[in-house]
Amino acid sequence: MSKDIKALLAQKLAENSAKHLNANQSAHLELGNELKKLPLNKVRPNRFQPRTVFDEKEIASLAESIKEMGLLQPVTVREIDEGNYELIAGERRFKAHDLLGKTHIDAIVTQADDSEIAILALAENASREDLCDFEIGKALRSIEKHFPNKSRLAEAVGLDRKEMYRYLAYHDLPTSFLDKVATKPKLLSRSAAYDIKQVLSQFKFSEQQTDEVLSRVWELLELGKLEQGRIAEFIQSESLKELKSQIYYPPVAAPDIKPILSGGKPIGKFHHKGKKYVVEINAKDLDEQQRIEIEQFIETLMTKNMSS
Repeated sequence: MSKDIKALLAQKLAENSAKHLNANQSAHLELGNELKKLPLNKVRPNRFQPRTVFDEKEIASLAESIKEMGLLQPVTVREIDEGNYELIAGERRFKAHDLLGKTHIDAIVTQADDSEIAILALAENASREDLCDFEIGKALRSIEKHFPNKSRLAEAVGLDRKEMYRYLAYHDLPTSFLDKVATKPKLLSRSAAYDIKQVLSQFKFSEQQTDEVLSRVWELLELGKLEQGRIAEFIQSESLKELKSQIYYPPVAAPDIKPILSGGKPIGKFHHKGKKYVVEINAKDLDEQQRIEIEQFIETLMTKNMSS
């Protein structure tokens, strides 16, 4: 992850954490925020949650901590309609409460639009090292529609446009390939995803050919036999193989060959060689007299043809 996005998201997360700290001092916060104890069944997960996999052991450990010490930091939610809420930050804490069988959770109720809660959800997860490029790319794609253009989105999360396009490249890869990536998202970085997108746009693969070459790419990645920085080179080599297989090579006509036999054993051949008609006889199968007789026969034959 680039330092720019890390720094900006960390700043947003710190601002959100400051609100949590203030919540411990007053039930009524600035800007209309309020600390409430909400029923778990009235709170739904953040639809913009970038994380696709949660560590069950980590959730269980957090649950034990909450059981012993209580919830030290409330979750943050927004009200989506009367009496129903959506998580903005704190999904692990929410899952830990559910694991403990708790019916209520302390929450800061605040106002936020879709773009704000999406960035906050990304910020909370980006502070953890195990959030991968694929999950960040998915999160950025999910909030893209809430910004007028990609430049504004890049500005909101602190990315330059080149880095933004690398994260968004996942979305342009075939669904069948992305299904594989989703099972082990750390195997494919944003740069590798962008390289795949670029190289596929250069070659006119059919859908079947694309699926086949990307299946080979994924298989090699899983086996650790293909470096991410060489994926584009591998696809290029596969495309050249495919191109060669499509080149039409006209069939070569079978040469006009007739064997020369002696006692049923081949000792040579008559055949056409370009514009020539060649008589080949193994020298070891001829004695001197036979060689002289063959030469005299050909000379007599050609003289006769020329005089007729």
